[in-house]
Amino acid sequence: MKTNKDRALKVKKLLGLSIDEEYQGDTEDKYYRVADVIADLRHFCDLYKLDWDGEIRLSEIHYEEEVEDEQ
Repeated sequence: MKTNKDRALKVKKLLGLSIDEEYQGDTEDKYYRVADVIADLRHFCDLYKLDWDGEIRLSEIHYEEEVEDEQ
């Protein structure tokens, strides 16, 4: 079963998050700020006509369930 740490590390790997390095600004293959990832995900939703607010609501439901599961 996947843990919340596993989920976080998956995101870090897939998105090239480099929060443990000194901030140097985003590059073509790395993000340094979570806010930049969120902004780009919002652009993705706009491009593919996905309901951003609906995705956020659903993510909150999943997050709450996953946090409860680990307690």
